[in-house]
Amino acid sequence: MEVTVTIHLLDMADNQPDTTQNDVENSKISILELQEKYGIGRDPLYARMRYLQIKTWKLSGKAYLYADQVAYMDALHDHIKSTGRMEGYPVPPASGPIEEEQPAPTTTLAVAQTQQVTPSYSPKQQRSQSSPVDDVAAIVTSAQNKAAGTLIAENVLAQHFIQNPELLPDELKAKIKESAQMPSVDPFAYADSLIGIAMGSISAA
Repeated sequence: MEVTVTIHLLDMADNQPDTTQNDVENSKISILELQEKYGIGRDPLYARMRYLQIKTWKLSGKAYLYADQVAYMDALHDHIKSTGRMEGYPVPPASGPIEEEQPAPTTTLAVAQTQQVTPSYSPKQQRSQSSPVDDVAAIVTSAQNKAAGTLIAENVLAQHFIQNPELLPDELKAKIKESAQMPSVDPFAYADSLIGIAMGSISAA
């Protein structure tokens, strides 16, 4: 009888569900579910995760967060709703899978990378392969392009200030206002004065 009871108990233990595994499965939430929960897109969600130093876990090719990570995401969401920004919420310790450290590159690899990054153009070599005339012409062309760029920028900015005179300094605004208050000129009187000056000059001659 004792042997029979023992076997029966073992059979019952084998038939019990793995509650630990179920708890783990139920504690995770997918990225898509988090987007729907917070009503935001994928990019804003990942921006929040970067702020909280949270990395996703991969299960069956899908990205998930676990309950402790979701708790930080919920708290940050409430903070954003009340303040309108992420800044100010305390950043927790980093969580998520730890990335394996990459092996240090060997000397051969470092030399290869250096040779790849080093530009093939050398000013000294370029000058030795070209004549002084070509060098001067290149310098003149570069200077002309810079001068043209400066003049173009000046014209564009001048047009911008013409269309938006309120952006000018106060002293320039005062001069513009002063110029607008100049007395009007009678064209006929002005013409008579010019004719009088001209006739006086002829008589003196």
